[in-house]
Amino acid sequence: MKQVWALVVLTGLWMGCHTTTKSEEQAPSGGSMEASKVSVSSENAGDTTAGQSTEVAQVTFETMEHDFGKIREGEKVTYRFKFKNTGTVPLKITDVKPSCGCTASDYTRSPVPPGGEGFVEVVFDSQGRTGTQQKTVTVYANTNPQAHVLRFKGEVIPAKQ
Repeated sequence: MKQVWALVVLTGLWMGCHTTTKSEEQAPSGGSMEASKVSVSSENAGDTTAGQSTEVAQVTFETMEHDFGKIREGEKVTYRFKFKNTGTVPLKITDVKPSCGCTASDYTRSPVPPGGEGFVEVVFDSQGRTGTQQKTVTVYANTNPQAHVLRFKGEVIPAKQ
């Protein structure tokens, strides 16, 4: 029974990485995605425990979307999402989770002081993928809300055989 369960889980993971969902296919693809200031607000949570308030950080990304444009199959492309801690307490990124195994990530691991800047870098490996690719990277931090979804896309052109 354990083997059957393991096979089901592995099949689900494999399919999740190798298929494009209907929502990805229908996502609007208008114009270019220009850098825009996107502020994710995080104020005092208002929760008081033993007379102390819980403060959370505030993060502002320069942009939360990136378009790689045309990519040749097999090429690895990189983009660095930059952010600023616009809050009053140090910002700590606790985890960064790409939506697919085709994407690797790196990020500022040390606490970012108020007014400080950091990054979340994504590396997309287009090997074995063709057509429109839309992926996400979820960033978890000591903010409210805790999760911030960064998006990127590209058109992978088949490599010449």
